[in-house]
Amino acid sequence: MTSPAVATSARLALDGLHFAYGDEPVLRGVSLAAKPGELVGVLGPNGCGKTTLFKLVIGSLKPAAGRVDVDGADLSGLGPGERARCVAAVPQDPVAPVGFTAADLVMMGRNPHLGLLEFEGEQDRAIAVDAMKSTDIIELAHRPVSTLSGGERQRVFVAMALVQRAPVMLLDEPTSNLDLAAQATVMALLQRLCRERDDTVLVAMHDLTLAAQWCDRLVLMHKGKVRTQGPPDEVLTAANVAAVYGADVVIAHHPQTGAPVVLPRAAGKTPSNPCVFGTVSDER
Repeated sequence: MTSPAVATSARLALDGLHFAYGDEPVLRGVSLAAKPGELVGVLGPNGCGKTTLFKLVIGSLKPAAGRVDVDGADLSGLGPGERARCVAAVPQDPVAPVGFTAADLVMMGRNPHLGLLEFEGEQDRAIAVDAMKSTDIIELAHRPVSTLSGGERQRVFVAMALVQRAPVMLLDEPTSNLDLAAQATVMALLQRLCRERDDTVLVAMHDLTLAAQWCDRLVLMHKGKVRTQGPPDEVLTAANVAAVYGADVVIAHHPQTGAPVVLPRAAGKTPSNPCVFGTVSDER
């Protein structure tokens, strides 16, 4: 039976996923769905199952129960190449082969579309150029990846995922170890790809406020289960953050976007300007 959390019209649908490492359960019936053109943030503390969930979607792990569908098709019977044409992934802290240029790395994303010993053709090169233009790295094409900044490298890996031409993209902590400007650049890029290309993008993140500013919807995980999912202002409440992270916070709202801003509660202090972050919720 399909879970209520899984919409039949979803681009990506995860239904009742269970997984354990040995005798240690990691995922306990996870169900979620994402639509075309939607940027979804998957949140939760370390050990909640975010990375394991992504590995189940890309097929590097097999679930003990449940299924992964893309556009209504069960992925369980697909080989690695077929699955890579359905789901592209950027792991946390990806490593480029030594000596590769940005263009070399991007072109690797075409491998799922090439036969054994088949070389890239003009169409593959055109797709790679389009991806590099979309991610604003065309001027970096001939630079060794080892010489790029963290933000530039992340955009190169996103371009490599784009050339797979998969309808679903997963990124595990895409903004970790990036400065504020690079974080905003990467998240704006992912949001733009969803809007312009109708891609479905899931990002696993630790930064609650950053996720709230850019994601259309959030999925909050806790102890291998989905605690709640929905729009950022419904998911990021003080009660949910306390239950999942054990943190005492106040929820403010961004003065430009109105999206939630999660702030640690400063005990015993009175704000000198309580309206600087917009409306503050004192919900417990």
